[in-house]
Amino acid sequence: MKVVILYDPGAEDWTAEDIAGVMEAVDDIARIFGSLNHQVQRVPVRHDMRWFNACRGGRVDLVFNLCEGVRGVAQWEDHVVGTLELAGIAYTGCGPWTTAVCRRKAVANTLLERAGLPVPRWTIAQGKIDDDFPLPAIVKPAAEDASAGLDKQSVVSDRKSLKARIAAMTEQFDEVLVQQYIAGREFNVGIVGDRTLPVAEIDFSAMPTDTWPILTYAAKWHVGSPEDLGSRPVCPAQISQRFADRLCRLAETAWRTMQGKSYGRIDLRVDDAGRPWVLEVNPNPDLTDAAGLSRMAKAAGWDYAELIRRIAEIALREAQGSKAARELLAAPRRARAPRTA
Repeated sequence: MKVVILYDPGAEDWTAEDIAGVMEAVDDIARIFGSLNHQVQRVPVRHDMRWFNACRGGRVDLVFNLCEGVRGVAQWEDHVVGTLELAGIAYTGCGPWTTAVCRRKAVANTLLERAGLPVPRWTIAQGKIDDDFPLPAIVKPAAEDASAGLDKQSVVSDRKSLKARIAAMTEQFDEVLVQQYIAGREFNVGIVGDRTLPVAEIDFSAMPTDTWPILTYAAKWHVGSPEDLGSRPVCPAQISQRFADRLCRLAETAWRTMQGKSYGRIDLRVDDAGRPWVLEVNPNPDLTDAAGLSRMAKAAGWDYAELIRRIAEIALREAQGSKAARELLAAPRRARAPRTA
């Protein structure tokens, strides 16, 4: 089988650490397929469309899509996925509708609310915010992912700070979302195919005292930073099975509402009254071995290679059927050496 792994090689302002973070998953997944004697090609995605030439023409059995943008611009991810979909190429991850809608938080929140799901009160920052908007509130980009734009100043507790934060954010981002901050425990639910993985929790007990307990950009991507060390994942979460089932049902409904497929992660908060709230639906979350989805998969009994294999099988099964998926994923047999007299 021939596998192409797509990824964003980065923008001019990316650091060596940023690029290494992308290549970690690319290289690990390449090694997994290579160990099964499959042909693997790592292909960077740029606007010149050479990446598409590497994927089309029937020469490739599977595109493992790790591309989360082009030159660091997240919105181009939708176009990459849409191109693969239009060309009828088997690819991993969610489709273009889901990736586009989930990143546009106002649209996603509207759909989740209309499905009857609990979403913290929110508004797009256009002019004056209603005086009765609940505080504290979190201010974040309305169309980014991976905690872009989130830092220690993202949560505000008074009107003056809210106004100042909105002004600062609108200088960096086209659209800004203001959402009620839910104090309480934070949970993640991972889904792969039709399997819901064990619930994980983010333990913020070691977070610096001057920092709100949220997953900032530094907490996610700056290894060893105070925010990273202060946000410890616990999987499986130390909660009752009954409560875990409740969170899973809520996450599954949110996933179906956003037409999720392949793999994803749903982030939730539970307030002091025990009420769960949907924060985000994340299609195609980080697939490095140290990331949350892999951690949840291990709690389900899968090692990292099995997680990757299952994601590949979902894409191949959808494109070519179950039998073809099994045959393509099977490691090619090595030719037997001829006997000698």
